[in-house]
Amino acid sequence: MNAHHRFSLTAQASPHLLEVLAFSGDEAISTPFSFDVEVVCERPDLDLETLLHTPAFLAFDTQGHGVHGQIYSIVKSTSGPRLTRYRLSLRPQLTWLLHRTNHRIFQNQTVQRIIETLLKEHGIFSNAYSFTLQSAYAPREYCVQYGETDLHFIQRLCFEEGIHYVFQHSPDGHFLQFGDGEAVFTPSPGATPFNPHNGMVAGEPSIHSFREKLSIRINSTVSRNYDFKVASRTLQADSRANPHALPLEDYTYPGRFTERADGERQTRIALERHQADRREGRGDSDQPNVCSGQFLSLTEHPDPAFNVPWLLTHVRHEGKQPQVLKEQGGGSDLEHLIDFTQGYRNRFRGIPETVTYRSPTVFAKPVVVGDQTARVTGPVGEDIYTDAFGRVRVKFHWDRSEVNDEQSSCWVRVASSWAGDSYGAVITPRVGMEVMISYLEGDVDRPVVTGCLASSLTPTPLTLPEENTQSVLRSRSTPSGSGHNELRLEDRKGQELIYLLAQRNLQQHIEHDSHLHVEGKREETIKGNSRVVLDGEDHQTVTGDRKTMLNASDFQDTALNSHTRVGAVWTVEAGEHIHLNAGAMMTLDGGASLSLQAGGQHLLLTPAGIMSSTPIELGGVPIPGVPVLSALAGSVGVMTALALKAQQQAFTQAIAKRAPVCLVCQSLEERQP
Repeated sequence: MNAHHRFSLTAQASPHLLEVLAFSGDEAISTPFSFDVEVVCERPDLDLETLLHTPAFLAFDTQGHGVHGQIYSIVKSTSGPRLTRYRLSLRPQLTWLLHRTNHRIFQNQTVQRIIETLLKEHGIFSNAYSFTLQSAYAPREYCVQYGETDLHFIQRLCFEEGIHYVFQHSPDGHFLQFGDGEAVFTPSPGATPFNPHNGMVAGEPSIHSFREKLSIRINSTVSRNYDFKVASRTLQADSRANPHALPLEDYTYPGRFTERADGERQTRIALERHQADRREGRGDSDQPNVCSGQFLSLTEHPDPAFNVPWLLTHVRHEGKQPQVLKEQGGGSDLEHLIDFTQGYRNRFRGIPETVTYRSPTVFAKPVVVGDQTARVTGPVGEDIYTDAFGRVRVKFHWDRSEVNDEQSSCWVRVASSWAGDSYGAVITPRVGMEVMISYLEGDVDRPVVTGCLASSLTPTPLTLPEENTQSVLRSRSTPSGSGHNELRLEDRKGQELIYLLAQRNLQQHIEHDSHLHVEGKREETIKGNSRVVLDGEDHQTVTGDRKTMLNASDFQDTALNSHTRVGAVWTVEAGEHIHLNAGAMMTLDGGASLSLQAGGQHLLLTPAGIMSSTPIELGGVPIPGVPVLSALAGSVGVMTALALKAQQQAFTQAIAKRAPVCLVCQSLEERQP
């Protein structure tokens, strides 16, 4: 090992000298680094609380190479006569995002915007990170953090979009860089020669061992999705590394795309992820300036194929500096480095520069097990809020945001008992209702309303358990109405009932026949007008008596003939006047006799002859009858009453004078001298 290596730790919160005894740590692309550092100090009483969560820099050499982080944990170990040992853990500030778990909804935001929001909430501002993205990323309409730590959520979003991150270190801080290509990776600081262990101390940092590993990997990715908005279209995309290779396929459903271009991009990223470490280089070195996310230029290797730039994906650093012990105090707590006694070394893994890097770690989306409930929301003042697909917005009980309106969630589809091509059943959950939520494929970003539930805020329309024999479908007048339509079934034995209530109007449309069979009696009460239009015939059979009471007038128009047959007696009684009028001929057939009686006189026609109560005189004019009024709706009014009153006066005068009752004729007669 290089004897000139000198490790040091600079802790901003400690005024006391902390000398590095040993350290080990791991760093990898898209992974927070973690270093354990063992130090000694002449002060046995360091304020550990003050050191916690403060920045520190671990230097691997005197040239500024090393790792900057924050003190994540600190342990006080053994104390000697002069020196006390402490063990510190250095992590990036990003690690603090592991310690907040949340349920949260992001709407219409890009992945970059979501990540920036989370970083800012943890005190990581824009001067501590950057995004270098080659692709344009559309806003996500609906994205849920569900029971995940903030760090896991960020890593999952990066994984889904093919974004990775690395850290850049300096004595003054560490900088977080996000990217979707190699632009965020650090160029090689220079060539590092290959110099295998030969028992001699190398004069400069070198790579002591290097080997290459080839592995079988998936060479084809296929993804399929379904979009109910274009249900007839097949959404499928695929990518292949080698069409002639073995059919090692990764088929995923459902995909996260509604456009083929997005699906092709996702399958390409998935394939690049599978293929990224198919060819992997591994080695050991004492080069202190290597780090993950950096290109390493290997030279002087006997195999020319290895002398190419390699992107380091993972580096494990180790260092020991036993000379800092100035007293007999035993060995280091990092005794697992048993094959290594002094100096610096690292072990690394990398992929060729020509291979596209994608993070191999799978950060899975949480799967929702079982159902949940939520409450339907909408704009202030709205009772019903839906779109063309009958979807609604909901407020989840776990959502702590203050948004409680039409922006509380995405549009959520509503399951129906029947749904066809412009037919089926539609019952839209209304604002304030508690609904049952299921998740397609357990995906928290794909909720579906599967039913409604009663609660103390939305009790049932029945009084239970007293009315437990009833089934009811009751609506509510809207907006802000108190009336309702209702269909209720009573199944209590002996009281079976089907009850139908229309708050306002009831319309029936029957394309063919209608049959009504009533075993008992039927009652019908209509407080307004009733109108029936028959385009065909009207047949009625009444076994018993038919009793009809009209409290006003009766009008009937018959376009052709009218026939009435009475088996026994036909009686017609008019309080004032009966008028029979035939346009051409009138026949009165009494069979055995015909009797006419009026004004105290009578006329009798029998087989024996014609008999009159008084001699028949010549003269006089016929008494006009009451004019026939139309039976059409709206044609009967107050004029009917006026006509009857005028006729009554005419009849009285005619009886007294034995004169015409026609008002016009009477007027002409009075004008004669």
